[in-house]
Amino acid sequence: MKANRDDAPEWLTSRPRKSGNLGVVLAGVIGMVITLGALTVAGQAFMQTTVKNLSENRQQPKPKPVAEITRAEPAPSKDWDLIVDQQARRDAMSQQPIEQPTSSESPAIKQTMFNDENYTPRGADNVLSLRESYQPVEPEKPAGKVKVTVIKEEQKLKDWACWGKEGSIERRNCKTKVGLNYRN
Repeated sequence: MKANRDDAPEWLTSRPRKSGNLGVVLAGVIGMVITLGALTVAGQAFMQTTVKNLSENRQQPKPKPVAEITRAEPAPSKDWDLIVDQQARRDAMSQQPIEQPTSSESPAIKQTMFNDENYTPRGADNVLSLRESYQPVEPEKPAGKVKVTVIKEEQKLKDWACWGKEGSIERRNCKTKVGLNYRN
C-alpha cells in the first residue's frame, strides 16, 4: 500500500513561513529597555538617599581616643656585661633544687599571685641532658630452634590418571568418571 501526498494532513504538507528573527530581536530590545529604565530609577533613588545621608552626617564629632600612645624615652647605652652576669646568676639560682617541706605538719604553700618579683623561670621542657648516657635497647633474642614437620600433599588419582589437553571435554569426562568410581 502506497500513500499519496494528498493523504497527508495539511499541517504536515504546508510549508513553514519564513518570518526571520525579527520577533526575537524585538523582544530582546524591549526587555533591555525595561531593564535599563528600572536600573536608572533605582540608581537615582539610591543617589538621593546617599546625598541626604552625607549632608546630615557632614559634621560628626571627633571620637575620643581609647588609648594614648607615647614613645619611650631613649635608654642610655646598656652595660651588657652586667646584664649577662645578672642573668647567669638567676639561671644558676633557678637550677638549684628547691627544698620543700616533707612533714605533714606544714602543707605546701600555693602561689596565688604572679608578678615580676616572684617569677622563677622553669627552663625548657624538651632539652636533653648530656650527663645521662645513652643506653641502646637490647634486641630480642630469637627463640630456640623450632621443629618443622612437612606433610606431603596426596596426589589424587583423577589428576594423574587422565590424559589429554587441560580443559578438554575428554579430560573433564575422565576426571568425572575416576572421581565417581575411585573416591579417596
